[in-house]
Amino acid sequence: MNTIQNQTNFTILIIEDDPSMGELIKNFISMWGYHILLEQDGEKGLNTFLTQKPDLLLLDIYLPNKPGLEVLKEIRNHPEYELIPIFIISADTSEETKIVAMSNGANEFITKPIKMADLIMKIQSSLELLASRRLVQQLNQRLESEKLRLLRYFSYDLVEKLLSEEVSAELGGDIVEGTIMFFDVRGSTTLAERIGPKNYANYISSLFSDLMDIIFNNQGSINELLGDGLLATFGCPNTTLNDQLNALKSALDIAEYIKGFNQFSIEKVDFGIGLSTGKFFVGNIGSIRRMKYAVMGDPVNSASRIQDLTKETGNKILFDEETITICNQKQKSLGLNSVEEIFQIKKIGDFILRGKKEKKTIYTIIGYKKNLLEGNQKKIALLKT
Repeated sequence: MNTIQNQTNFTILIIEDDPSMGELIKNFISMWGYHILLEQDGEKGLNTFLTQKPDLLLLDIYLPNKPGLEVLKEIRNHPEYELIPIFIISADTSEETKIVAMSNGANEFITKPIKMADLIMKIQSSLELLASRRLVQQLNQRLESEKLRLLRYFSYDLVEKLLSEEVSAELGGDIVEGTIMFFDVRGSTTLAERIGPKNYANYISSLFSDLMDIIFNNQGSINELLGDGLLATFGCPNTTLNDQLNALKSALDIAEYIKGFNQFSIEKVDFGIGLSTGKFFVGNIGSIRRMKYAVMGDPVNSASRIQDLTKETGNKILFDEETITICNQKQKSLGLNSVEEIFQIKKIGDFILRGKKEKKTIYTIIGYKKNLLEGNQKKIALLKT
């Protein structure tokens, strides 16, 4: 009893047309610490229920103005009240009456004369169950809220893994092999000055929302939003059989999307995409108070520098030789077509990236050479099964 009272201050509504019976039930139940509301009329009782929203209802069948079963039906028509326990009280003990009451949503059928000890035990049990169900409901709502937040950055299947703790929420991480993508909007400062900060914020948010959907559809994840750019990963924290292929396809899809976007937008978008593949750290860094899911390592730095190269070369998409090499190794092991057979690829040259000493061979992707990608993806789907 004390446990229940400590959990919440429960309110019980009694709708009973017999004044003496109503007062008897009220006085007895109130001794157990519950707050009691009492009505003698079906219509008034329903109105009290809808306005006061009690935690439990004791409802007589035979009431003036509106029968108890009608009150029961109207309450159960409201989904928000589906958890509320409703006890039907009646001197009619026929099986037909009980069946009608229970089939219309009653939780208990209490016969008159009422055995008060049995009644209070059933009330306590029902309110304990109600408290548990409400707690589960709150946790589910919180989980759904967290899921919506995570879906801003990760694809749906990855969010499910995060919430089921298949991906660790502790400090630390792993070394993985994957592909990093840096996307950058060109001329953002000039655009922001021309249209104003609020309009620019709405503009960039709308653009990024669609770009993130493209990345998610290609099994990538958003690691970080960078003001006028974003950092995406393919291969972490969720590894697939074709991460590099997904990264290249995602870059092409983004380029195609922006081409269409610019046909209908007054404010045109210019952009650059840099991709780099290799091994890097992925995991939670910081402290218990403030953690950040981060990627660190040479491919991260290289992807950023390669994206900078797009300004010099005039190519919208650039990537390193490692992306081709690792992708082809996976494709060959799976008996699938090579990158060169699927995409139109052009070597741009050998460059020393900023902060590096050795040259890196850089390529651009122009489009699809053959329509083989869909077939590859079907084969991979079959391999997974």
